[in-house]
Amino acid sequence: MLKQIATLTIASAISAFSLNAADKIMGQGATFPLPVYKEWSKLYYKATSNQVTYNGGGSGKGISAITDRNGEFGGTDSPLKNDELREKKLLQFPAIIGSVVLAYNIEGIKDHELKLSATAVAGIFSGKITKWNDEIIKKDNANLKLPDALITPVVRSDSSGTTFNFTSYLAKADESWAKEYGANKTINWGAKVTPAAGNPLVASTIKQVPNSIGYIEYAYKLSTGLNAATLQTKDGDWAEPTPQNFAKAAANSNFKIEENFYDVLAYSSGKGSYPIVAATFILIPNDKIDDGKKVTKFFSWAFSDKDALEAAKKLGYEPLPKVTTDMIYDYWTKYAVNPK
Repeated sequence: MLKQIATLTIASAISAFSLNAADKIMGQGATFPLPVYKEWSKLYYKATSNQVTYNGGGSGKGISAITDRNGEFGGTDSPLKNDELREKKLLQFPAIIGSVVLAYNIEGIKDHELKLSATAVAGIFSGKITKWNDEIIKKDNANLKLPDALITPVVRSDSSGTTFNFTSYLAKADESWAKEYGANKTINWGAKVTPAAGNPLVASTIKQVPNSIGYIEYAYKLSTGLNAATLQTKDGDWAEPTPQNFAKAAANSNFKIEENFYDVLAYSSGKGSYPIVAATFILIPNDKIDDGKKVTKFFSWAFSDKDALEAAKKLGYEPLPKVTTDMIYDYWTKYAVNPK
C-alpha cells in the first residue's frame, strides 16, 4: 500500500513538473500574419503543450513592445535595418510570406474582374482619382460597367507593416507617389479616406461600405469572401491575386544573414509575379537568450511540421523555402538562440 502511495506521489510530482515546465511565450504586433500565428499556436499546443499567445495591434506596436521587453517576441511586416536592430538590441528573422490584395465592394463586379494599374491605385489613394468610372480605370476595364460613384478608400489607422508593404509597391511602381508619399508604416493620405485599425477591421469596413476599396492581407480576403483586384505587374502583364502568382514573386526573395534578413519583396520582376508580396518578421531580444530559444523552438516547429505547413497554405500564406529556413537556423546558431 505504501509503495502504491509512493508511486502515485512520484507520478503526480512528475506530472506537475511537466505541466510547469511547458513553455509559455507571448508576442504582439503585425496583424498581417495573425491568422496563421493563431492557427500555429493551436497546433503547437496540441503537439507539445507549449503555449504561444499572439495579439495584433500593428507592426508599430510589435516593434515598440519588444523594444520595451514587453513579451518574448514582436511581429512586424516592416523589417528593421541593422542600425536600428543594434540600437534596440534585437534579432530579426522572417516567419512566412503573405500578400496584400486590393479588396473592393462594387456591385456587379466579381472577384478578379477589376483590373488596376499602379497609376490607378496611386490615383485612388492620393485623391487624384475619386470615381470608379474615371478614364484611367476605364481604359483597363472596357468590358466592365463601372459605376459613376465616389470611391471610398479604406486605410489603416495604426502604424502598420501592411501599409508599409502596400506603399513600398506604390513607391516602386509610380514615380509621383514615390516623390510625394514614399513608403512608410503611416501615411498622410491625399484621398479622403476611411481609417480602420488592423487588417480585420479594414476588411469588415470594406464589406460594409459600398464602392469602397482597401488593402488587406490575402487571408482576410479568404475569410470574409471579399473580391480582390487583378493588378498590373512590373513586366506589364496582369496577375490575379492567387497563391500561384504569389509564389512567383516569393521566389525573388534575397535574404542575407548579414542584413538580418532585411528584404522588401514588393514589385518583383517576372511574368505573372503578383506585385504586393511581403515577408513578415519576428523580433526577439538579443539579451534574453533563454526566452529567445523558446521563441525559436516554436518557429522551428512551424517551419517543419506537416500540419503547420498545410495550415499556412490553406490560409493563403506561402511557407519559406528550405534555403531560407536553413539560413535562419544558421542565424540562430550564430546568436546562440538555436533551440536544438
